[in-house]
Amino acid sequence: MLAIALVLEIISGMVLALRYIPDAGQAYQITSKLLGEGGWSVALNFHYWTSYVIFGLVIIHMLRVFFSGGYRGPRTGLWQIGVGLAGTVFLLSTTGETLHWDERGFAVPWHTSEIFEAVGLDKTLHYTHPDLLNIPKATRLLIPYYAFHVSILPILLLGLIAMHYYLIKVKGISLPFWHKPTGRTAPFSEHVRAWLGYSAVILGVVVLVSIFVDRDPGPAPQLLPSSPFFGSKHGPGGLGIVPTFPIMWTHGMNRFVAIAFKLEPDIWGTIIGIVLMTAALVVIPLVDRGTAEPRNWDEALSLRRRGWAFTAMALFWVILIIGTVTNIVSPTG
Repeated sequence: MLAIALVLEIISGMVLALRYIPDAGQAYQITSKLLGEGGWSVALNFHYWTSYVIFGLVIIHMLRVFFSGGYRGPRTGLWQIGVGLAGTVFLLSTTGETLHWDERGFAVPWHTSEIFEAVGLDKTLHYTHPDLLNIPKATRLLIPYYAFHVSILPILLLGLIAMHYYLIKVKGISLPFWHKPTGRTAPFSEHVRAWLGYSAVILGVVVLVSIFVDRDPGPAPQLLPSSPFFGSKHGPGGLGIVPTFPIMWTHGMNRFVAIAFKLEPDIWGTIIGIVLMTAALVVIPLVDRGTAEPRNWDEALSLRRRGWAFTAMALFWVILIIGTVTNIVSPTG
């Protein structure tokens, strides 16, 4: 079902690309107009809400593989490719939010400039806050997000998916211990019908939400004279404009390190969070002492063999939860 959702997401994105122009002076008006036009509104909303479904399916699949130990033995490479897929989905969510180009989308390049500033590259790369407040210069900085979102990242995603399926074919599929083999075989067409059935139910709900739930275009970005934040001395975070899920934890981590550790610039919260979460997922199969897939829940939850693996997975979720909760309770800053 994840594959079907990804295909539909790519198709809807290709349709939207027919109308979108990555121009910092026009992008907000384009998305606002699309949200006010019947069919285009449904297409844009479907693209938006399906991204949440994809993120949820990626997380569910990751937990399924983790608890079933599906990465053990010869399948370690499958897990690492899965980590790459999860990272690519995260980047697609981030670049997609940018292209909406309201004040929330404007926050992404704003925080990117803070990352470059933290490492001393903002002026070298001409990626400063004053650059973002100048429409022609901001357009130059917006175009790479568009290129990554509509071409580079989808190509990378499809390549990783192809590699993932190839390794499954070569190494065999992992059967979770809670699904006992029955010895029954079924034609591939039966699996396809099941996938289509589940997809029709979940994505059908997404279609209904896309049709009947209106979305506000949000406030215009502060570089536009029409924005309520035009001329502001603060960035989006200082104005209380925070990212949407699933990337909202990044702003929360910025607030957390600033509040708990007085760390400035607070963008180090995002940098540290991304590094720790990525490292935690990568090391899981390397620190798991088991050699074969668990046969029951006792083996699956064995801290003697999987203690460090559980610690790494816990670190991933602790950062995600701390960032998300902090973002909700202390959004401004």
